[in-house]
Amino acid sequence: MASTKLPPRQRMINMMYLVLTAMLALNVTAEVLNAFKTVDDGIGRSNQSLDTKNASLFSDFQMQMNMDAKKTEPFKLKAEESQKICKALYEQLEQYKQQVIKQAGGYDPQSGQLVSNDNIDIATRLFVEESHGKKIKDAIKKSREQLLALPAEEDKGQFTSSIPLLIDEPKDGLSWEFHKFNHVPTVAAVTLLSKYQNDALTAENQLVEYFYKKIDYGKHKVDRLTALVNSPSSYIMQGLPYKANVMLTAYSSTQNPDVFIGSFTAQVKKNAAGNYDEISSPTEIPPLNNPQKVDVSNGLGKIQMQGNNVGESKYTGVIRVKDPSGSGYKFYPFEGEYQVAAKSAVVSPTNMNVLYAGLDNPISVSVPGVAQRDVTASFDGPGILDRKPDGSYMVKPSGKGKYKVRVSAKVGGNTMPMGDMEFRVKRVPDPVSTLDGTYGSGNMAAPRFKSTTGIVPKLENFEFPARFDIISYTIVAILPDGITKYTCTGPRYDSKFKDMLDKGKIKKGCTVVFEDIVAKGPEGDRRQLSPIAVAITNN
Repeated sequence: MASTKLPPRQRMINMMYLVLTAMLALNVTAEVLNAFKTVDDGIGRSNQSLDTKNASLFSDFQMQMNMDAKKTEPFKLKAEESQKICKALYEQLEQYKQQVIKQAGGYDPQSGQLVSNDNIDIATRLFVEESHGKKIKDAIKKSREQLLALPAEEDKGQFTSSIPLLIDEPKDGLSWEFHKFNHVPTVAAVTLLSKYQNDALTAENQLVEYFYKKIDYGKHKVDRLTALVNSPSSYIMQGLPYKANVMLTAYSSTQNPDVFIGSFTAQVKKNAAGNYDEISSPTEIPPLNNPQKVDVSNGLGKIQMQGNNVGESKYTGVIRVKDPSGSGYKFYPFEGEYQVAAKSAVVSPTNMNVLYAGLDNPISVSVPGVAQRDVTASFDGPGILDRKPDGSYMVKPSGKGKYKVRVSAKVGGNTMPMGDMEFRVKRVPDPVSTLDGTYGSGNMAAPRFKSTTGIVPKLENFEFPARFDIISYTIVAILPDGITKYTCTGPRYDSKFKDMLDKGKIKKGCTVVFEDIVAKGPEGDRRQLSPIAVAITNN
């Protein structure tokens, strides 16, 4: 649920604006005007962060829609309505802000300040004399009323104080817009409009988060997801297909259900899809003959059966949970089977059937029916094979080609070969050159480019963690007055190039090329990486 207090970020923004407004009333010098620009920039960054957070919440909504559209859609529609209200207010404020900026002469490219940041007539004329300030006030009040109408009736109270879209009506007879905009410098007016945009995004975030949490309100709470593969049989005859159902299952690691095994009673039935129906019961008695309770830990039932005889064994059971409404219990039937097989070796690579030279490649080695301590493995190629305390293995090949992991086991006091598996050992692919791990070749605004610090090699679509270190590269800066080259050692920019960046010499029309990029790979080998070309589009 949303908090009944303003978030710390929102309280900080409000406090900073009040302090600067009070200082402005004392006719403080240009430093205060510059401070308003600093606050406005901070609010802008906060707005971007909120926008990203809200987008992430809607992405989560879509995931919930994919899993259960019927349950999710009513709350998603409410969240979209709150987004629509806040977006309309945000865009209206943005239009007024752009009018102020335009009439103030725009931003000076050198100082970053408004050309007429101290002009007190623009805001007065636009918002007081031409009454656009009253339109802003009415829009804020209307948006607040519309937002407060969206939550459930029992939850409305908590949003009354937490939604930051508030109009503090003056008590001296003067209008709200007169207090906010009369004789206010343009930079202060822009900052105030940014502050109300931040209020709109904050309100949107509170409502969207509230509706997202309402999806599972009153339902069984889960905090873990895991993949589940359900197959009629784990073993098949040669020439027959293997079939399995794969699903994503959720469970609670903090609230343990009760798990029982036993034969089904007549209460247990399958539906038309071939799945067992949920059973609701006023009593806690499971629908099983001779039920046996199973140990449960961290939300997972631990079924353990002794595999004494070779062949197939089946079992059935139910999971019992209390009905969230408190009206009894719910039972979820399940069935399973396992096979006890004669000796055979199983070697499975943890990630894939490929090993990478110079990396620690995890593999699992086991032999059904043999204790893990009696199973040993060896690698027939160049490299190292280490056994971990949990029985898993780590292979670190030092050469490329095809090699085998050979498995032996101690059975009846004798060590016997149980089988092997062939792996292809490959070189780790070359990483992609990026700026700060984010940007590649293309167009980039000067302020964004100025914030970058160096080259970061990035492995794309690769399953293993692999480290590449930048050894050196060359920077070619193509400026209006000529071409300058810099040689960099290590990933960070050369100090002279960084100084050029800090002084704003890289601006619109310039092109910067990063070439001769050399990186050290996990095998200790040197790699020549792809160049990066950045065209500066604006200041």
